[in-house]
Amino acid sequence: MKKTILLFSLLLIGCKSLKNTENKPDFKKISTKSLLSQVINKKPEFDFIQIRSQATILNNNSKNQFNLGIKIKKDDKILIEGSVLIPLFKAFFTKNSLDFYEKISKTYYKGDYKYLSSFLNNDITFNSFQNIFLGQPITDLESKKWKQSKLDGFYGLEAQLNNQTTTIRYVFNPQNFSLNTQSIASKDSSLKIEYDGYYLIGQSFLPGKIKITSINKNQKLEISLKLRLVNTKQLDNFFFNIPKDYKEIKL
Repeated sequence: MKKTILLFSLLLIGCKSLKNTENKPDFKKISTKSLLSQVINKKPEFDFIQIRSQATILNNNSKNQFNLGIKIKKDDKILIEGSVLIPLFKAFFTKNSLDFYEKISKTYYKGDYKYLSSFLNNDITFNSFQNIFLGQPITDLESKKWKQSKLDGFYGLEAQLNNQTTTIRYVFNPQNFSLNTQSIASKDSSLKIEYDGYYLIGQSFLPGKIKITSINKNQKLEISLKLRLVNTKQLDNFFFNIPKDYKEIKL
């Protein structure tokens, strides 16, 4: 359980309901430049959100389920709390650090995003992790050379990185340009994130369901999240403090 929770925290970690769009007869081809502009202009506009989620984790042959409380102060910090009747863990993300502790084993981890970056063979940052929850691309669209993929009824973008050893792919809904899937794949590892059940908050679309699949050599991890927006009113309660008697773990 301890390893499963740690893997989860490192990888993630007035509403109108919407469905992902299937192939539509009015689908129109647009230029790659126009597609990028549409997607970039659809970034969520908010300062703070609080989310509740049910999480199901499949790690090879084991299955775990728990509840999550997620607070995001946009572009600043994220606090995640996991529980099953009793508190299980806390994870705290800032621009430069990734901290975590687990109550049952009394262990903690303090680090940055270098491990995730090496794991995925791509630069992973705080914004990458934040964008997973927001249904946004985890890489900077404006800093890479993209080509548009031919997909049946959807818009696709693809780029090659690291001397052609890593492929990034995005698939977008043609009606509202919300993200359908995003993936990063290299020779030994891959990360795929699928979205569904988008809802509209003001002028922004947020995902109601997220499925994360990570493969590293022979290890496979699947995370399914059902998200419910609780609050958009600014809260300053981001308290995180590692207990003194906990033992540090290294990756």
